[in-house]
Amino acid sequence: MSSQIRESEIWAEMARRKVQFHNAVEWDRVKLWGLFSWGGIKEQREKGELFCPGYTRENRTVWCYPSPEAWETKIKPLVDKYTLEELTRMAGWGS
Repeated sequence: MSSQIRESEIWAEMARRKVQFHNAVEWDRVKLWGLFSWGGIKEQREKGELFCPGYTRENRTVWCYPSPEAWETKIKPLVDKYTLEELTRMAGWGS
């Protein structure tokens, strides 16, 4: 994923991964939520919306997980409203 990823694409990608890979798992039990470039999620890390424990800027690509607030306000509404195909397009992975 590009370091220039848009915020809407970040949340759509998180929702897409939840639906595609962890649909039957409670959100707070998922460990591998999103794989992003360190710089691409800088703003979300600084706001405390995404956490990347064990990673530093030397890691170019990092696994992260959302805060409870980010789940409730940014990701869950997408999961509840859109299909996997729609989320895939919204995340920038399709035509």
